[in-house]
Amino acid sequence: MKARPIVVIGGLGSGAIVAEAVRDLAATGQAIELVGFLNDLVPVGAEIAGAPVLGPFEAWDECPADTQFISAIPKPKESWGRYRRIRSLGIPPQRWGTIVHPRAQVARGVDLGCGTYVGPLATVETGATLGTHACVRGGSYISHDVLLGEYVFVGPNACVLGRSKLGDGAYVGANAVCRENVSVGRFAVIGIGAAVIADVAEFTVAAGTPARVIGHVPSDSPEP
Repeated sequence: MKARPIVVIGGLGSGAIVAEAVRDLAATGQAIELVGFLNDLVPVGAEIAGAPVLGPFEAWDECPADTQFISAIPKPKESWGRYRRIRSLGIPPQRWGTIVHPRAQVARGVDLGCGTYVGPLATVETGATLGTHACVRGGSYISHDVLLGEYVFVGPNACVLGRSKLGDGAYVGANAVCRENVSVGRFAVIGIGAAVIADVAEFTVAAGTPARVIGHVPSDSPEP
């Protein structure tokens, strides 16, 4: 069986983490292969995490037609701009890959959107839905019937409890907890170790225990 070629859109940090997951999948015998990176800053031919940089983001359409991509550029307070950057590339949905680390636990029937990443030792429970380009980092827990929108980031060891909803581009920091039935708005940022016990408005920054709004995320003409 021909290996599925994967190109990571990103760089050191999150990109290297996703690249390692691809290699771990290949080591289990899955037909998958890390081909390289697309990066706007690192020159062509240089290496990131031992794999070559193939070009800037726009070079995706120069890759062979069977190549799949996965984006790995999450950063708090910049998710709005990065969301628009990835969308501006115009990559068709079928060209986005989904990477689930072999040591992740994903319940049967969970809806994983294209371009989604689930890291090692993460758990995604029954009834959950992960939107396109969602990133669930290692050790995190997504409980039953949770809804993650597009481009949501759930940091290492964070916990999102049952029936909670995270809007597009929401960012949940490492070790944070969202109690059951809460709503985190679009492009909101939840700080490291925060305890979210009430709804958080879009484009706000919430931190502390319990979490309180401490700032706002820059945006210009957000989409409806």
